Amino acid sequence: MAMVFHPASSSPGSPSLRHLWHEMGETVHLWCGRAISRRELAELDDAMLQDIGLTRADAEEEADKPFWQP
Repeated sequence: MAMVFHPASSSPGSPSLRHLWHEMGETVHLWCGRAISRRELAELDDAMLQDIGLTRADAEEEADKPFWQP
């Protein structure tokens, strides 16, 4: 079955395109939050890490993950 492009169904104001932009925005927001959290985690000292139940190795492992990886 061939896909058919319907310009009216992908106009900037169409519900499906708005939904796609919304989903993309949420994903970027999530990725930015992860990047910030991981950077802040990497900056904690050992006493702060101990307070939250993490070791330096735990923090480094998490901080080394790419922003898109949960």
